[in-house]
Amino acid sequence: MPGVLADAEKIRNVFERELSTGCHDQLVIGGLDRMLIQMYDDGDLPGGHPLRTRIDRIQPGGYRGLSEEKRAAWLKETIAALKPTLSAVNTTRQAERSGRATRTSRPTPIRSDVSIPDEDASEPAATRSVAASGRPLKLDDPVSRLPGIGAAAAAKFEKIGVETARDAVMLFPRRFNDFRDMRKIRDLRPSSTPQTVAGEIIDVSQTRFGARAKGSEALINDGTGLLKVAWFNMPYIARSLSAGDTIVVSGKVRVYRGRIQMDNPEFEPLEAELLHTGRLVPVYPATQGLGQKTIRRAVKVAVDALAPVIDDPVPGWLREEDRLSPLAEAVKTYHYPAEYEEAEEARRRIAIGEFLAIQSAVLMRRAEWQQSTDAPVLSFDDKLAGFRAALPFELTGAQDAVLGEILRDLRGPVPMLRLLQGDVGSGKTIIAFAAAFAAVASGYQAVIMAPTEILAEQHYRSMMKLLGGAELSALDGMQVPSWLGRPVRALLVTGSLTATQKGQARGDAANGGADILIGTHALLEAGVQLPRLGLAVIDEQHRFGVLQRAKLRQKGANPHLLVMTATPIPRTLALTVYGDLEVSTIDTLPPGRKPIRTRWVPPPDRDEAYHVIRKHLDAGEQVYVICPLVEESETLDAKSAEEEYERLRHGPLRGYEVDLLHGRMAGKQKDDIMAKFGRGETQVLVSTSVIEVGIDVPNATVIVIEGAERFGLSQMHQFRGRVGRSAKQSFCMLFSTAEDPGPEARERLEAMCETTDGFKLAEVDLVMRGEGEAWGRVQSGANTMLRVARLTDREILARARQMAARILERDPKLQLHEHRTLAAAVKPFLEKATEAN
Repeated sequence: MPGVLADAEKIRNVFERELSTGCHDQLVIGGLDRMLIQMYDDGDLPGGHPLRTRIDRIQPGGYRGLSEEKRAAWLKETIAALKPTLSAVNTTRQAERSGRATRTSRPTPIRSDVSIPDEDASEPAATRSVAASGRPLKLDDPVSRLPGIGAAAAAKFEKIGVETARDAVMLFPRRFNDFRDMRKIRDLRPSSTPQTVAGEIIDVSQTRFGARAKGSEALINDGTGLLKVAWFNMPYIARSLSAGDTIVVSGKVRVYRGRIQMDNPEFEPLEAELLHTGRLVPVYPATQGLGQKTIRRAVKVAVDALAPVIDDPVPGWLREEDRLSPLAEAVKTYHYPAEYEEAEEARRRIAIGEFLAIQSAVLMRRAEWQQSTDAPVLSFDDKLAGFRAALPFELTGAQDAVLGEILRDLRGPVPMLRLLQGDVGSGKTIIAFAAAFAAVASGYQAVIMAPTEILAEQHYRSMMKLLGGAELSALDGMQVPSWLGRPVRALLVTGSLTATQKGQARGDAANGGADILIGTHALLEAGVQLPRLGLAVIDEQHRFGVLQRAKLRQKGANPHLLVMTATPIPRTLALTVYGDLEVSTIDTLPPGRKPIRTRWVPPPDRDEAYHVIRKHLDAGEQVYVICPLVEESETLDAKSAEEEYERLRHGPLRGYEVDLLHGRMAGKQKDDIMAKFGRGETQVLVSTSVIEVGIDVPNATVIVIEGAERFGLSQMHQFRGRVGRSAKQSFCMLFSTAEDPGPEARERLEAMCETTDGFKLAEVDLVMRGEGEAWGRVQSGANTMLRVARLTDREILARARQMAARILERDPKLQLHEHRTLAAAVKPFLEKATEAN
C-alpha cells in the first residue's frame, strides 16, 4: 500500500473523495490514521514533505479524533499543500514517459476513466505495449501481444480459455466488487445475497468440517469486528493466504454457532488503488498464478482497442428492426459498468447474440433432418388394442396422451424428432416399446439404446416378458405374440458379448434376422448395419449427445427418433440443448404410488438411521446403499462401495444378507447379483452409481445415499427413483460425511428433502449448477460461445428463437453476405452434429 499511496496524485484523490463523502473516515480500511501512520513509519514521507508537515499538525487523537468540521478543514489545507508536490511528480513522470517512449518508439498510453497501473519499466519492451511491433492490435493476435503478458502468463491465460486478443475482449467478469459502498464487518447481516468486505487476515489454517471433509478457515479484521470465513472442501486455499494479508471477500453470510460466518466466498488480494476508484471493479475468471491485476490490465487494453470491431451475430437489418444497441457498446459497458443495472442490460444484449447462434443451429438441424427425405410411415392402429390388452396394467392418462402424440408422428412422412421426458417410475419405457412394435408391425426395424449394460439388459428382459416368452439369451429372442400377428425377434447388443456373439448379432441385423435391437454404445459401432431401420430410441438422453444421435440416425434411411430422459428438463434448457426436438411429458406417476420421504442424516444421527433401516429389513423389505466410489481413494474423501460393504456386514447390518454391486464386475456376475436381489435372497445391496437407472425392485423401500453432498441434484433424484415402486411407503436417507457439508451441498440436500417433484428439482439444479455442466457433451466445443447467456434467461431465449426463425425464413442456409457472422457462430454447433458422418 505505501508504494502506491506515496504517489501525490493518488494521495490527493483519496483526500478529495474523503472530503466529498462527508469526512466519515470510512474510505480506507482502518481509517486514514492507519494509512498515514504506515506511510510515515515506512519512510515514504521524508522530512520537509508537505504531507508529513500536515500529519504533524494533527492533534494527538489523530484524524479520527477530529470533528467532521475540523476534518474538512484539515483535508482542504492538505489538498492545497499537496499541489506543488503533485506538479513536480507529474513533471518528472512526464519526462520519464517521454524518455521511455523515445526508447521504444511508441506513443504515451492514454489513460481512461478506469485506472490501469503503470507498466513496470523493467518489463521487456516486447511485452510493454501492443504498439511495440509497429502495428495496431488485431482480434486474432495472440494474447502475448497485450501488455505484461509474456510466455508464462500467456500459458496461464490459455487455462481460462484466452488465447487471442478476441478472447480477452470476450472474457467477461463473473462478478463485480462494489468499492463504492464497502461494507464493514459490523454492518454484515445474514443474507442469501453476496456481501463484500475487506480486511486483514488475523489467522488462517486448514481445518476439518466433521470427520472427513477438509477445508480452510480464516479470521478477518477490518477494525470494526471479526469475520470468520470458511472454504469447504478447499484445503489448498489456506496455503495461498497468510496472516497479515489484506483481502477482499464476497459471499453469502449466515449465523453459525452464534457468530456471523461467510461461506465459500470469492476472494482476492486488496489492491489499494482499486479501493479508491469508487466504482464497480470487474472480477474475472482466473487460475493459479494469474492475478486479477494482470487480467484487468490486459483485458482493458483489448477492450479499448477491439470492442468496436467485435463481430455481432445479429445481422444489421435485424438490429435495426428490433432497435438493438451496438454490440461494442454493450461489451464495454459489461466490462466497466457504472451501475449493476447497466451491467445486466449489457449482459442481456450480448446474450441475445449467443442464443441466436444456438437457436439458428438447432432450427437448421431440425430442418435438415425433416426435409432431406421422407421417413418410413409406421402404423400401429390395428394392433394397438391387442397391445393394450396384453399389458398387465392400464396406461395412465399422461401415458395415453404421450403415446397418441408419438403414434401420430410415426404415421406421417416427416421424421419424428421427439423428446419424451418423465420422472423416474412414470412409465416411459412401455411407450418406447409401443413405438418399437409400431415399426415392426410396419415391416421395419427398431433400436433402443441405453447408457449402461444393466439398463439395456433390463429393457431386453422386460420386452421378452411383455412379448409373452421366457427370458432367453441375446441370440434366441424370438417370440410370437398373438396380438402382433407375426413373429418378432429382439437381440441384445452390448460390449460384453463375445466376438462370435457380436458377429452373429450383426449378421442377423443386416440380413433381416432381427427386428428390434436393444443395446448400449455397441450399437453405434461401424459393423452394426440396420438397412430397414424405421425408429431409433435413445434412453436416458442426458448421457448421450448430438453426435450420438446423428450417428445412430445414419444407420437407416431417415428414421424416426425418440429420445427419453428421466431427468426433467427446464423449458429453457429444452429449447437450447434439445431445441431441435418436440417435447412430450409424462407428468404423473402410476396410481397407488406414495411420495418418497427423504431425510438428511448428518454423522451424529447415523445410529438412529441404522435402527430405522433394521426395522424395515425385519419387516421383510429391502435396502439400497449407494456409494460414490468402488475402491477407497486417498484423494477423494468419500465412502467406497467395497469399504462400506465390509463395514456394514460386520457392523450396523451384521446378520443380514448384504451383497455388493459395481460396474467393474463382469456382466454375468452383475446379472446374478441383481437377480438375487430381485428375488429377495439379498436384503441389502451396496452399490456404486451403476444402479442410477434401470433397476426395478418393488420390495426395495429404503435407499441410503452415502456421501450425498458429493452428488448433484439430478443424480440423487435418479437414485431415489429406485425405491417407491410399489404401494408401500418408501424412504430416502441422505448421509453426509460432515455435520456441515457447506452451503451449496446443504442447499442441494435441503431441496431433496423438500420435494420429490423432479421438475422442481430440475429448475433448482439449473440455477445452482449454472450453464456449464448443463450443456455437457451435447455442446462440447461450443462452451466458449456461452460467455454471458444463462439457461435461466427464458425471455431472451424465446426472443432469440423468434429472431432465428425470421433469419432462416429469409436465408435457410445462412449463405447471404449479411449473415456471414451468424453463420460462423453457428458452424461449431452444426459440425458437432455431423462429426459422426
